[in-house]
Amino acid sequence: MSTKTVWTIGHGDQDFDALAAALTRHRVQTIVDVRSEPYSKRAPDFTKAALEEFAASAGFGYRWMGSKLGGKPLATAEVFATGIDEVVGLSRSSQVVLLCAEANPVHCHRDVVLAPALVGRGFEVVHILADGAAMPYQEHLAI
Repeated sequence: MSTKTVWTIGHGDQDFDALAAALTRHRVQTIVDVRSEPYSKRAPDFTKAALEEFAASAGFGYRWMGSKLGGKPLATAEVFATGIDEVVGLSRSSQVVLLCAEANPVHCHRDVVLAPALVGRGFEVVHILADGAAMPYQEHLAI
């Protein structure tokens, strides 16, 4: 049985076209927005309404799940588990990416909270970096 992959990406200061190119490179089909507050003053392409429109026009699915999987504040354990279940379900029929604002995954809840939960469900998690390169998630050492 092969391991299913869930991707993550942070939009940082790039525009949607740059992000879409990276997602296409990694064959992503569905963007799961895990920002608690789906807007950005610095990156207007990533307000929720604009992102929904850009995603649709570029052929990506879009779902906002910040109320369940956002990092500020973290949802209750039950709500969080429901969100992870939804990502698992989506990943059965689509290549999924978890989108947040922070470009560097190690400074984001994608790496600290979401990745371990998905790894615990048997998934491989791969972070897409600002340059489009892929970096597999590695469990942090408790030193």
